[in-house]
Amino acid sequence: MTECAVLAHQLADQRMTLRAVVVLRQGGVGDAAKTRELQDYVRSALMPFKYPRLVEYVAELPKTGTGKIDRQALGAEPDQQTD
Repeated sequence: MTECAVLAHQLADQRMTLRAVVVLRQGGVGDAAKTRELQDYVRSALMPFKYPRLVEYVAELPKTGTGKIDRQALGAEPDQQTD
């Protein structure tokens, strides 16, 4: 994994959860197995309630003019959700 961003995400029923937007290395495939692997790793490193319930895989993260991750652009609904 080269880059990722974790954001708060509001579900349709108004509850809040965490959403990870991940850029995989070249040749990496974002599938259910990869999602489970990422979630298990984060759960082992952090408190269990802090792992992202939604994982979205993108080709690249949007950047601002200064090169930082553009969180406003990421705030839109995820294209691909995996739970």
